[in-house]
Amino acid sequence: MTDAAGRDLVIVALSGVQSFIAESRTTSDLHAASQIVGRLASTAAEVCAATTGATVVFPATAHASAADDNTVAVPNRVVALVPAGSGAQVAEAAAAAVRRQWADWVNETVGRDVPTPGMPSVQWVAIPAGHSGYAPQWKLANETLAARKRIRDFPGDGQCEWTGRRICEQSPRWPAEDNRPPGTPPHETDVLSAANWVKRRWKRGPGTSGEERVGFPSTFSIASAPYRQLIINRLDEKGVQQAVTALRDAVVPLTRRRESAVSGLVVPSDTAHAELARWLVDSAGPWVYPSAWNARRLRRDHGRGDQDQRDFSHHATAGRSAVEGLADALQGLVPPAYLAVVAQDLDGMGRFLSGTAAVSAATHRQISARLSELAGTQRVALRAPRLFGVPVYTGGDDLLAFAPAATALDVASTCHELVPLDALPTASTAVLYFHSGSSLRRAVAEVTQLLHDAKESHPDKHALAVGFLRRSGARESTIQPWTPTPEPATGVAPDHTAADLLAVFTAGAVHQRLSPQLLGELTRDASEFADRNLPEELYEAELSRLAVRHGGTAADGKALARLGHLERAGLGRGSDGRRTPERAARVAVFLRQEALPLPAEDRETDR
Repeated sequence: MTDAAGRDLVIVALSGVQSFIAESRTTSDLHAASQIVGRLASTAAEVCAATTGATVVFPATAHASAADDNTVAVPNRVVALVPAGSGAQVAEAAAAAVRRQWADWVNETVGRDVPTPGMPSVQWVAIPAGHSGYAPQWKLANETLAARKRIRDFPGDGQCEWTGRRICEQSPRWPAEDNRPPGTPPHETDVLSAANWVKRRWKRGPGTSGEERVGFPSTFSIASAPYRQLIINRLDEKGVQQAVTALRDAVVPLTRRRESAVSGLVVPSDTAHAELARWLVDSAGPWVYPSAWNARRLRRDHGRGDQDQRDFSHHATAGRSAVEGLADALQGLVPPAYLAVVAQDLDGMGRFLSGTAAVSAATHRQISARLSELAGTQRVALRAPRLFGVPVYTGGDDLLAFAPAATALDVASTCHELVPLDALPTASTAVLYFHSGSSLRRAVAEVTQLLHDAKESHPDKHALAVGFLRRSGARESTIQPWTPTPEPATGVAPDHTAADLLAVFTAGAVHQRLSPQLLGELTRDASEFADRNLPEELYEAELSRLAVRHGGTAADGKALARLGHLERAGLGRGSDGRRTPERAARVAVFLRQEALPLPAEDRETDR
């Protein structure tokens, strides 16, 4: 039954979830926070669904947030119709269940009850029956919930300062725990609050043979996935096999830690080195980088206290030698330094839900089912071989995922193409490239802002923003319409997208580069390029000449010309003049430096 007649409308919302998710130092923290929020929302939905005569509208099923794998959809609100007169009671019961579930997790993690003011922040509204149907109830519920969110309450039993206590490194609004939770490995030395320890220890535990299992790949493991696939495919080469064996022998005395494998890594069924290949998939991700083999870092991360007598300098030397030997066996190829975080969000979802031709519970349940189906389809697509996508969460209306630098634009395109435009709004996307050793928290904050900028760049939204953030702090981004309108001036084919234009710079030989000197010439001649009297053929020809002069191709110049026409970043809404493609060129230079695919493995080798 979905008819709203004679029933109360309840909305239970989890506020502040984005900050809880963003306050993460590692990818495991990020994924755990997403999973925790999804589980809490599922708890609220289950309470509503268990009420006799109730119908859960969002999510489509009460268990929609509990996916059957490591990825979870993350709803931050539950919408339900409940029997008349019971709305407030059901909503309060759902909120209480969420708080109780969270308190239990805190107790299980740190061994005692610890207040975490503001987490979870559960707010609810209940609109009584008798408002002429679902549509008026829906409108009033959203207006009331928006007003409720503007009221700042301060939970925590009066605790607003923590005298004499250390502050949590990740979430300074809470005090840090004096002691680490029971069972925490020695290398876990971060100063964390109880709430953050719940994230850090979420679903971690011993594996087989004393191994520690970690439920999400690290940034290094994601960035190195294509490199490791290349190694796996060449394990029958004697030099590669010997180097990988030496690397494993250097790692095993330090740690038996295993991560969830990056989806898309494939161990050939006919390989004669299955055990070695499986180790590359599960455990080698961070260790193929020379930076991992620093003696001080090894002691900090893998030491067993002051009593540990192992010679970490010897281990570091052995590991570096193995990594160098592996690079030599691969003709000088080294693992990529960068990866990308991809964020997607449907445009104007609130207006879409409130502005459908017939706002009804049945219509909203259909939309909820479409979102759930989209989330599942995106999860499957991201795990395709050679794509190496690693979803953090897929909720249908939004998505956050990681990908190696070389496949990030393909990941963004794949997720965008799966959105059914005949049934759901358009989607805007942001792709941010960042160094595998840099701050994850900063990268998540940057991609969130980049997605916001993409949506704000044009009234129609539906934009793709692509940017990079170097370890030095240097950054740039370009914002393009996802589906450029075919015009003679741009020369964009009707079936091409902005990602296709940018993908020109992630193709080519691994040693092919665009010189940064191109940027200087574009800046110097900006006024000439912006001259509307400059004929189109000369505009494109000059960009092609400059691209070839600085190491690129004529196709690079043509792509830059089209990107310059379509640029939205920094463009006033009333401006329609041609822009020098400086922003796009900076991104293009970066892509050609850091996001080229590794060469094909099918070559004649010394077996």
